[in-house]
Amino acid sequence: MNNIGTIAIRCFALSGLLLVVAGCGKKQPTTPPAYEVNGVKVDVPKLQEAFSGSPPEIQADVNQTTLNLRYGMYEKSLMALDRLANNPAVNDTQKKVVNDLIEQMKQLIAKGGPSRQ
Repeated sequence: MNNIGTIAIRCFALSGLLLVVAGCGKKQPTTPPAYEVNGVKVDVPKLQEAFSGSPPEIQADVNQTTLNLRYGMYEKSLMALDRLANNPAVNDTQKKVVNDLIEQMKQLIAKGGPSRQ
């Protein structure tokens, strides 16, 4: 009877340990991949992540960037990015993301023209 009790205790302890280890392996949600437009990678998800929780007036330019890109109005998207880059409320990390996206948009415009239409 003593062996069965010892085995039961060990199995219970091992089960508890496995549950603890399994709970510690939670992964952070990943950012979706960059959009590919006319063969150019445009990292809009990174822009949206950088500005999540921003004030509405800043979020409006992020939304305009996304909307104009979706509808092929690349110059208007670039203008919204320029407003973000020159906004004093934008921090250095956000400005780096904006400047990276501006470069990607310039590549897109050079490759596909100022608009998709």
